[in-house]
Amino acid sequence: MSVETRIAFHGVDASDALRANVLEHVARLERFAADILACNVVIEANERSHHQGNRFNVRIHLVMHGCQIDAGHGPAADGRREDVYVAVADAFDVLRRQVEDHVRRRRGDVKKHALRPDRT
Repeated sequence: MSVETRIAFHGVDASDALRANVLEHVARLERFAADILACNVVIEANERSHHQGNRFNVRIHLVMHGCQIDAGHGPAADGRREDVYVAVADAFDVLRRQVEDHVRRRRGDVKKHALRPDRT
């Protein structure tokens, strides 16, 4: 099943390679959850700097059956996200963990702790 994916670029030159990279990340997400309906990705340049390079914000909104998950990253203080591909990978890593957690909860793999009698 192919996921409806929309990619928006703000202050960043849209390239086929970057678009293909995002689509590859979305395809990997489908391995964890087959019921993904849509994925909206916004990639924006946070600042233009000639000394340190641009820093990128990547925000992702994922729609699944009965659930919506948002993930994203602002620019890192250490300059790690000066490469747009690293910023995209970091945002999708956060999203993947959230999707995995949601799928585990839905399957009932997460333990529910009973309240102890001495606590209310």
